[in-house]
Amino acid sequence: MRVGAMMLALLWMGMVLSPGPLLAQVAEDRAFTARFDGSEQRYVITLPSGFDPARPTAMLMALHGHGSDRWQFVKDERDECRAARDAAAKHGMIYVSPDYRARTSWMGPAAEADTLQIIETLRTRFPVTKVILCGGSMGGTAALTFAALHPDQIDGVVSMNGTANLVEYDQFQDAIAASFGGTKQEKPDEYRQRSAELNADKLTMPISTTTGGRDTLVPPDSVLRLADMLTKQNRPFKKIHRPEGGHSTTYADAMSAFEYVFAAVLADQPADAPQPLLSFGEKPVKIVCLGDSVTGVYYHTGGRRAYPEMLEVAIRKAMPKANVQVINAGISGHTTTEGLARLERDVLMHQPDLVTISFGLNDLSRLSEEQYRANLESVVTRARAANVKVVLCTPNTVLTTTARPLEKLTRYCDLLRTLAKTLEVPVCDQFAAGEGLRAKDAWAFRRTLSDEIHPNMDGHKLMAEELCRTITGRNVSLSDVGPLSPVLVRTRALVESSKPITVLAMPPFDTLIAPALKELAPQAVVSVKTWPTDGKNLAELEQAARETVRGLRPDLVIVSVPPGVTAASEEEFFRSYSWIMNWSLSFGHQEWDCLVVHPGVSQPDATTPQSDLIRQLVHAQDLTLIDRAAGDTSSAESILVKALKQAW
Repeated sequence: MRVGAMMLALLWMGMVLSPGPLLAQVAEDRAFTARFDGSEQRYVITLPSGFDPARPTAMLMALHGHGSDRWQFVKDERDECRAARDAAAKHGMIYVSPDYRARTSWMGPAAEADTLQIIETLRTRFPVTKVILCGGSMGGTAALTFAALHPDQIDGVVSMNGTANLVEYDQFQDAIAASFGGTKQEKPDEYRQRSAELNADKLTMPISTTTGGRDTLVPPDSVLRLADMLTKQNRPFKKIHRPEGGHSTTYADAMSAFEYVFAAVLADQPADAPQPLLSFGEKPVKIVCLGDSVTGVYYHTGGRRAYPEMLEVAIRKAMPKANVQVINAGISGHTTTEGLARLERDVLMHQPDLVTISFGLNDLSRLSEEQYRANLESVVTRARAANVKVVLCTPNTVLTTTARPLEKLTRYCDLLRTLAKTLEVPVCDQFAAGEGLRAKDAWAFRRTLSDEIHPNMDGHKLMAEELCRTITGRNVSLSDVGPLSPVLVRTRALVESSKPITVLAMPPFDTLIAPALKELAPQAVVSVKTWPTDGKNLAELEQAARETVRGLRPDLVIVSVPPGVTAASEEEFFRSYSWIMNWSLSFGHQEWDCLVVHPGVSQPDATTPQSDLIRQLVHAQDLTLIDRAAGDTSSAESILVKALKQAW
């Protein structure tokens, strides 16, 4: 190999590193104990600028080349590395670069276990919704290998200058044998299962690859065969091949590869997107969502909106010129029988262009499969007779209970899909989408539920995204949509009408809220009732919320669970904290204001194991969290006043 080519290869493989700039935020070097063998391993994580740990986000994991380590894709100025950093920053993604057994990994069993452990850890720590793998050379190979081994964990792959067939690859054999536990002759199955080309059926996610025709270090042949194979199967695949190129990828080609995968995975319209069911433009379009408590506005989503309201937001994102109105016709406890009975009053009288029908969670406990099917068919027939288009929605999936076993719900969903096919009606498969998330990340799925059957606002956003995709043919993300503003609607209205305000508040905000409100509105007349927390565990606070708040009917509730209050498990904490917020709201549309205060506001130095989980839970409930910013040493009083001004 010529000296110039050798230097190029060494640079790519990490044996020469230039210092280079970091992303917008500081890269944090993290150590962890590997489950695989108990050794200490490391990865670097960089959070995007303005990162909100409560908001769902995507993650780009960059895998380094042979001879390098976790710092290559963080510091190296090589085009591929700069493109990865810039692409992650542009899309506001968490950026992670693991050692994955460092310099001679090749995604052997230990590296595979470490990568899986890191993904699981970060999905627990942050609300990660999408994981995209990228890498170059050995890292490009490893990205394809891991995606084929764990397709349920990976949403997209960018592989630069890698190989897809380790059975035929003949470079770095000593290193690969050490990583795989033996040679090709000694461990043939290991080499086969880690060859993406030989496991192409597992690669259903969007993939882009870059290759060079004159690359002698990692020849492109296997990747080109993989590209042809997946393209013929209509898999989402972008091939960037430069016949005169070597073992490197230009910045422009790398960015093109990233943007293709990001467009398919994150929020943009795929190239093969179906046509919209309606024409969205200047002409007004009206949609009615008919359903039960999951459709209606109730406390599970904060009491101000649910997926129909979020659907309108999603459609406006997908179709910026859309003149659309979405009407919520969901009522708690209803089955298809009640839905059919009120079809004229709640749907057809609005003369909509389209109606979405979402029932099932009550039907399966009260109606037979035959009744469910007959009612759905009648609703579709009557809507079509009124020249209204129809979308049938499977119910959201649930945590199985005696009243609603998952097996029975699955049968009702199958029945709906069969009926839709017979009637030639589009289906929005909310059940399948939820099950897909559960299979990929059970804890991420759990975080979308307010209780065993009702999604919280995070769950409703996902439902609205799914329904928007069915109606418009386009993907959108609602993860950046925060709580409605203004927040203190009732409190402000009472002040402006010179009426007294009743506040129920946990300490220490029972003593702070009246002065804070008076600083904001000196004329305010405030009566405060203390919600005791001293000596109570989380379950007792949940019970107090159930017994106190709705009976008192206050004007403002301030939830501030002390930092010392924990639970036996994360699931118990999740459940009780969710129900404290649930019981702090009225049953239906929000009748009083509710604020949640993070424990760090009153005790900044206190240790709160579930600190990030609290942020996620409040965001998922569509409520406003009063929090202490990093480095803020202000008093709890001043933070409260500032938050009230912003919420006013």
